Amino acid sequence: MNMEARPLQFSGAANAAAGTAETPAATETPPATKKSGRARRLARATALFAVLGVVAYFTYPWLAARWTHVFLDDARIAANMIAVSSEVSGRIISLPVIAGDKVVRGQVLATIDAASASQELKGLEAQVTGVKSQQDQLRSQQGFVRGQVAAKLQAAEAQIAAAQASHAAAEAALQNAKSQFDRVKALAGRNVLSAQQLDDANARLAAATQQERLTAAGILTARANLEVVTAEEAQIGVLDQQIATFDAQVEALSAQIEQKRIDLGRRDIRAEFDGVIDSTFIDAGEYVSPGTRLLIYHDPSTVWVDASVKETDFRRLTAGAPAQITIDAYPDREFRGEVVRIGEAATSQFALLPSPNPSGNFTKVTQRLPVRISIEQQDGLLRPGMMVEVSIDVD
Repeated sequence: MNMEARPLQFSGAANAAAGTAETPAATETPPATKKSGRARRLARATALFAVLGVVAYFTYPWLAARWTHVFLDDARIAANMIAVSSEVSGRIISLPVIAGDKVVRGQVLATIDAASASQELKGLEAQVTGVKSQQDQLRSQQGFVRGQVAAKLQAAEAQIAAAQASHAAAEAALQNAKSQFDRVKALAGRNVLSAQQLDDANARLAAATQQERLTAAGILTARANLEVVTAEEAQIGVLDQQIATFDAQVEALSAQIEQKRIDLGRRDIRAEFDGVIDSTFIDAGEYVSPGTRLLIYHDPSTVWVDASVKETDFRRLTAGAPAQITIDAYPDREFRGEVVRIGEAATSQFALLPSPNPSGNFTKVTQRLPVRISIEQQDGLLRPGMMVEVSIDVD
């Protein structure tokens, strides 16, 4: 074993010596090899620069657009979607339109049964006629009372005048009787006239006194009659109040009649503008109440784009900024518009379910603000709800 190991050791040493002797010759590189290495490095550098140039050529427009434009990919076509609701109660007897129909201003969209409302209107009109008849009766009675009272007033005033004249005559007769009695009494005291003549003068004085009292009472009676007639005249005022009450009833009934006529006018539901029916929610024969939604339609000539912009890009937007719009349904067509309105509050403020933070754990989320962009309708292609992509020039 030992003898076989020695040649191996000697051979390894010899090889090592030989390798040491050959090292200087192996490290020397020929000039041609050096030139080929530099060429390869130059070719690699040239290829790298070429690739970088191609990448820059193709990415520069994208980077420039990102710098000078705000891109929105969650925008939609929007329009005024008008929900038509019933303002009265009743059964739908006609619904001549369905989704997709085009309608013109004034066209009937739905008709609600008007039979009950018509009968109620006739009943109210009959009540007005009855009240006015009662008013006419009171006015006739008032005219009769007014004429009767006027005649009584004249009679009472004439009676007062006659009583006053009679009283004046009675006072004059009484004064004359007193004078005659005094003269007869003086002459009878000198025994010029008899006692019988004194008694006659006394009797005439007493009669004149009673007559004066009677005529004075006649004045009081005539004045009392005048007061009675004056009280009867107050009945005219009572009749005036009753007539005024009926006037108020007529006004109230007239208001109800007008309301019923308005109600009847609302039985035929008509289009307020030219548009397209989007959806109907009821069928003929169904009963509806005030507020029941019947259908939705919109004006296809008036559309716009509603979008939401990130708050980080919001400061870059201004009203009037031009925009390029691409609609998913028509990728080969390009539409143009401009920013017409910028929201004043983030969309999160209008969420039905707000997200309070009572626990103290907070996750910051980039908010969005609404933006409205104008767009022109073209051949009726733009429909509410279509998805669009918007590029807004903010340079």
